[in-house]
Formats: sequence, structure tokens, C-alpha cells
Amino acid sequence: MKVSKIKVNGITNPVGYVMDNVRVSWLVSETEALSIVETHILVAADSMFKNIAAQKSGAHLDPAGEALDMELLPRTRYYIRIHVTGNNGETAVNEAQAYFETGKIDEPWVGRWIRPREGDDFHPVFRKHFTVSKPVVFGRLYISGLGLYTASVNNVPVSQELLTPYYSDYRTEVQYQTYDITKLLKEENEIRVALGNGWYKGHFGLAGKDKNFGSTFQMIAELHLCYEDGTEDVIGSDESWMYQGSDTRDSDIYNGEIVDHLMWEGQENPWKKAESARWDKKLTERYSLPVIPHEVMAVQEVIHTPAGETVLDFGQNFAGYAAFYSTFPKGTKIVLDFGEILQNGNFYNANYRRAKSRFVYISDGREEIVSPKFTYFGFRYVRVTGWPGTVHASDFTGRALYSHMEETGFIETGHEKVNRLFSNVKWGQKSNSVDFPTDCPQRDERLGWTGDAQVFSGTASYNMDTGAFYHKFLHDLRVEQKKLDGIVPGVIPVFDPAGAAFAAVWGDIATFLPWLLYQRYGDKTALESEYPMMKDWVDKISREDEKRGRQYLFNFSNQMGDWLALDGRTSQSMKGGKSSWEG
Repeated sequence: MKVSKIKVNGITNPVGYVMDNVRVSWLVSETEALSIVETHILVAADSMFKNIAAQKSGAHLDPAGEALDMELLPRTRYYIRIHVTGNNGETAVNEAQAYFETGKIDEPWVGRWIRPREGDDFHPVFRKHFTVSKPVVFGRLYISGLGLYTASVNNVPVSQELLTPYYSDYRTEVQYQTYDITKLLKEENEIRVALGNGWYKGHFGLAGKDKNFGSTFQMIAELHLCYEDGTEDVIGSDESWMYQGSDTRDSDIYNGEIVDHLMWEGQENPWKKAESARWDKKLTERYSLPVIPHEVMAVQEVIHTPAGETVLDFGQNFAGYAAFYSTFPKGTKIVLDFGEILQNGNFYNANYRRAKSRFVYISDGREEIVSPKFTYFGFRYVRVTGWPGTVHASDFTGRALYSHMEETGFIETGHEKVNRLFSNVKWGQKSNSVDFPTDCPQRDERLGWTGDAQVFSGTASYNMDTGAFYHKFLHDLRVEQKKLDGIVPGVIPVFDPAGAAFAAVWGDIATFLPWLLYQRYGDKTALESEYPMMKDWVDKISREDEKRGRQYLFNFSNQMGDWLALDGRTSQSMKGGKSSWEG
């Protein structure tokens, strides 16, 4: 008998996540027992289980998700032990250590929001020196940034995550992340935090505007150092932190990124003291799963096109980036353009509309692995310009970038094309799971269309463990719904509340998705916690129907059909005739 795959709220060993409730799930395997007659869950604030924080026993505890009633302390790691007994007398306890760790919860922040000085509109990098003079038991970094950030301690990244702090409705809140930096600490230390535009202040949305949420780079951080002697130091971001311009000339979700190591050559770029900044919205623990590099994609062919271009073919579409190793002389400028198809044998990405989808690298002669940090691309083909000498397939690797979810559904048949179809479905899911479910990963859109998610969520939840991923999306939807009198919009974010789509199928995700999570994962808490959203959506439809005399049909408002349907109002119409939506 074996107890394994212990998860808290659908996540393995979560650190720094929102813990509105604590739901533990587990798997019992390798047993001849026909049933479990006793389960004992023990939660403690120490790995030796001396400081018990919660416990629960019974014959019918739910391995798909058992809720625990416990009062959580901030910045505390809780360890989990699950002991089961089968009807045949077999017993087992989890061998692998299982835990979850809280964030700051409601604890006041010592760190303060800081920013560059007025007029310093470049991409900044902040730094802080600090000394560790005695043995550290553990160190934690609590950090957020506007728009995106990367952080390192002693030149080592604190995580492999990219695009943090991820997408939120920044008019309401922003997430912060928690990182274990214990092993990165030395006697003399330096933390560096670089900022990029991201969803917060870059080009984003159907209108293609920038600065939808804000226009100023900002960051906040706290380092907590707990020593063997029981004392603790807290280093918070404040005006003592220094900043200067980074080598990132520009960054954008749609347009790409420019890394220019010669950007400051011949110019002054002194370290300056940071200024205090204001942020009056909520700073919340994370909901988002880590967006990290996954599969390594090899170049399948180097194509020399009729137009004289050099194009890399990775063999299939995916979302992520291309990386290469630079040993180039100073002044070398490499330009990578990303596309998903060829046209007449030549590189083509005009279908990306206003998204430039370009990565530019200018070398100062250093040797390094080169890849973007503040953007991602949807692509199969990469046009390479400026490469000294001959381009070889081995010069580049692709990395697939998406939210970390366990793959749970697998199909293999004797038919190659059926297998390829299923593979394409999975890759479509991965590429559209960059923090939240999107409609496409390549052009100037990449938005959270709720109809797309509602229709595909059932399949997605067979392919991968999507429970925590969709929990974050449901949270985002609820944040928007509260502002829209019960409407669950057709797409998030909603930049213009007056134009929020009030439509069946799209808004129905409010009721479909929580029920789906219960069906797939036995997640009763999804039904309980999302019930207010479900009810507000149905009540909104009912109220609007009542205003016109109770027809008991949701055939009012701007219903959306298939905008590429063949039943258009005219032969030139791109919108389906069944739709009254003109947005």
C-alpha cells in the first residue's frame, strides 16, 4: 500500500499561494484492499510533527479533496502526514515530504513600493546589498513588480518562472510571489530586480493601446532571514535601494523584446537612489501557477527561402521562445522574427496584425545564453537576420512556455494521423495556457475569451490537471463580474465596462466551469466558493428577462455567434448571420 501525490488545493507543495481554504487530496495505490476503513490527516508546523496545527480522522475522508478547518499563521510552512488503513489490515503513510507554506496573509508590509525618478523612463534594474553575519535557517523573498519582474540573488535567478507577477486586473489587485532563497545566500549578498512592461503597461488588448493599467515601473520586496539563534532580519524595499538603466531597450507582450548591451555605451548610467511610489490596490498572495520553460524544441530544418531569407523550422507551432549562445563580437545585431506559416515558401507573419513578434539582441562581446525575459511568442518559424556566418540547426533551441500542470490524459492509436491530431490538441492547450486560458498565443490578442475556455475546459481537464489553473481564471472572472452587475464578460480583461459582452455560452462559464471542476476532481469547494458567481450570473439573466415580461429565454442582449460562419448577412461578411454582436 502506498500514499502519494498529496496536493493542497490542487498544487504539489504550494508556497505563497492564497489559502482561503485548505483542501488536501491524495492517492492510495499498490494495495489489494477493496476500501479504506480509516484515514488520519495530520498537519504540523514542523517536520517532526510536534507542533500539531490540525488533524482529522474518519472512515470516509475524501481523497479527492478533504477540507481542513485550521487557522493559518503568516509565513509558516505546514507539513502533512496522511495515514491510511485498508479493509484487509494494510496500512501506509506518505513517504515523500508534503507541505504547504503561507504567504504574508494580512501581515503589514515592511517593504514599500519604489520606482525610478521622474523622467527616467528606461527599463530599470534595482539592487540592494546586504550582509549575512550568522547561520541562516531559511530565507524568503516576497516580491512583486509592475509590470513584469525578474529577480536574482548573487547573480542566480530566484526561480525559473517567467512573466511574473502574471496577469491580474491591476485596477483591483496585483499578485506577489514567495521564493525560498536560503541556498543562494552568502556572507555578502546582492539582490537585483529588473522590470519590464508586460500586461500592466505594454501594448495589450484589442485596441492595441499601451498603458492600459499604468505608466510607471514599480516594485516591492521583502527579504526575511531567519537565523539559527531564533532572531530574524527583514530587508524591505525602500529609498536606500539603488537603480540604473538595464540593457533592455524595450519589451512588450505583443511586439517582443530588444536587449542592447551597447545601449549605455558613451552615456552616463549611474546608480541612483530609488523613489517611493504609491500603489493603493490590493497586494495579494499568488493565484497563478508557475509559467516556466518546459519542452526543449529542436530546429528541424534551416530553410533558405526564395526571398533569400534564413528561416528556422521547429516542425510545429508552440508558445515560448528561441534561445541561442552568443560568442559574437561587439556590435553584432541579431534579429529574430517569429511566424507560424510560410507563404510561397517565404517567411510570413502579417497575420499577426500589429504584433511585431520580434526579438533583437545587440552584443557587446560577452559570452552568454540569450533569450527574452519579458515576452513570449507563438510560432513555428523564425527568420534569422544578422547572424555572422552560416546558421546551423544546432545553434538554436526552442523552449515551450506555459503554466505548469501535470499531464493526465494520454491517447495512442495505431493511426499516425489520429495520434498527431491528439498531439495538436495538447499543444493547442499548452500554447494557450500562459497564466490564463487564451484564444491564441501569437497575434495582437492573447486574451481570456470566456467562450473559448468554457467550450474547451472539459477536454483540457482530461489532458492535464487544470484544477488550480482554472481556479485562478475563476478568480479573475469574479473580480470582473463584481464590477458588471452580475455579467460575466465575453473576454477578460475588460478595459471598457460599457462594452462588456453579455452573452450566452461565453458568460455561462460562470456555472459550467465550477461544475466541471467538481465532475473532474471532486472539488466541492469549487462549487461552494464559486456559488456566488454562479448565482449572480443566473440572477442577472433573470432580472433582464423580467424587465421585458418573462419570456424565459436568453435571446436578448448582444449574443455572439460564429464570426467566421458561412451564413453571413452578405457574401463578404466575416460575421455569422446568427450573431447580433458587432464588437
